[in-house]
Amino acid sequence: MPEQELLPPLEADFRPAPVVCTLIFHVRLELKAQDVPDVQLLPATAPVRQEPSQPSLWLQPPIKEIEMSRTITLSAMVMAVAIATALPAAAEDEHNVSTGITTAGAPLGLHGVDAVALTTLNAVSEGNAEYTVVEDGVAYYFASADSAKTFKADPAKYAPQYGGFCAYAVALGKKFDGDPRYADIVDGKLYLFVNEEIFKKYKKDSKRILAKAERTWPRIEHKAVGDL
Repeated sequence: MPEQELLPPLEADFRPAPVVCTLIFHVRLELKAQDVPDVQLLPATAPVRQEPSQPSLWLQPPIKEIEMSRTITLSAMVMAVAIATALPAAAEDEHNVSTGITTAGAPLGLHGVDAVALTTLNAVSEGNAEYTVVEDGVAYYFASADSAKTFKADPAKYAPQYGGFCAYAVALGKKFDGDPRYADIVDGKLYLFVNEEIFKKYKKDSKRILAKAERTWPRIEHKAVGDL
């Protein structure tokens, strides 16, 4: 089967992670100030001759015209998130994470599902924010303190492969959402897939697809979703 036929045409059910765009606005302000020489008001009558007096500290000779130009550049970082799907990627799109930031200060990974339970039992167990572990800039929730402790001892063993993106899509050089409901554990490693249809196709030729995904991931790992 040709490699391009591994993944069917993109449909509405497919959820590629959206791109986080950073917009920089530059505001240029021009301020100009001009000093005008003091003007002495003289009475209408004839001038009266007076003895010269000591120069006052407050009186200064006419000042030359001064032009001052000051440029202030303001940079406003505006995070615009395309809400085309429910699951955007991280800053560099290296991890598939949920929208927003958790109380731990990092975006949520694996849809909040307990990674240890999923990897060891292939069971979808909802995690709890009370048991959070932040690894490589991603927050993972766990169902218990013991599960969180197990993950923290060896994150690489339990974290999803390819940053939590669909392994099938990675084989084709794409980054699609990885759904914990469609997971496979191979040699102790957790692989996710975008939906049931793709998962079934993967199961028909799993070894070849994973081998190709393994070769492709280093090439796309640090690339933004929009560049693939």
